[in-house]
Amino acid sequence: MEAESITTVASPCAQPLPENEVPMINTIAMCLGNDHRKLNERIMRLALAAARLARDPDDVASNRHAAETWDEIQRDLWPHLQIEDSLLFSWGRARHALSEPVLDELKTEREDLRNLIATLPKMSSEAAGEPQPPTDGGYPAQTWIALARTLDSHVERFDREILPLILRALFNTRVSKS
Repeated sequence: MEAESITTVASPCAQPLPENEVPMINTIAMCLGNDHRKLNERIMRLALAAARLARDPDDVASNRHAAETWDEIQRDLWPHLQIEDSLLFSWGRARHALSEPVLDELKTEREDLRNLIATLPKMSSEAAGEPQPPTDGGYPAQTWIALARTLDSHVERFDREILPLILRALFNTRVSKS
């Protein structure tokens, strides 16, 4: 990449990216970590609403809370996953930061997440004023629980396994250029 094109791209933190690849990738990794911390808080709220729904499936307030929390999550989720995918599948593959089996596992994880999300309600609190629960009383608690588990697993795996591999490859890139 040329330095001129790098400096014109906005990072996930809405700041210009550094000219050098090492600080650029480090910045992206830090911002993804920040996104994960925000996502963790939302996942916990979703799991709490789902637990309440499991206890009382007719609890309209808990259903509304789960739907509103999901709405917050999905607003930030797709851009986040796109940035992650670019880092993992483009930069990570080019730098051999992640093995092909790990990349295949991540592709499968992404597909599973997309399939789960496809089963979720299509709603937006911005478009309709607030999420509207279905007329049958609500979405099953198991659906919200499955989503919370899947997202939690994604965040945990990325932070525990994937991010260290990216940073290790970044450090190795830096050392090999010295």
